[in-house]
Amino acid sequence: MRKIIAPGNMPKPASAYHHGLLVTSPRQTLYLSGQLGEYPDGTISDEIEAQAHQVWVNLKILLAEADMSVADIVKVTSYIVGRENIGPYVERHKQETGEHLPPWTLILVEGLGSPDYLVEVDVTAAR
Repeated sequence: MRKIIAPGNMPKPASAYHHGLLVTSPRQTLYLSGQLGEYPDGTISDEIEAQAHQVWVNLKILLAEADMSVADIVKVTSYIVGRENIGPYVERHKQETGEHLPPWTLILVEGLGSPDYLVEVDVTAAR
């Protein structure tokens, strides 16, 4: 159902991702809106590490609601505010995806919907 697309005549991925992932005949596809590092009570930490962790907690809750997991993710897009926050986010991303390396786009942005937000992540999952 899935085939990693990694042509030998291209540069290797720069981080924790594959260039492409071919999904044939998925039974289900889940498209998630961008998730923020907000806690269930609506508060948010001012630390990138805490926000990055909570983003993935929130993503996993949504995946579980659709009877899916991180292993079903086929595309990740991360929006990071501030170059200094890229490293801490990348570390969390690697911890969360482990050996599963879905295609991933990381975009450095000037800001998100609130000045408190340092990271937003959206994913697509399929199985």
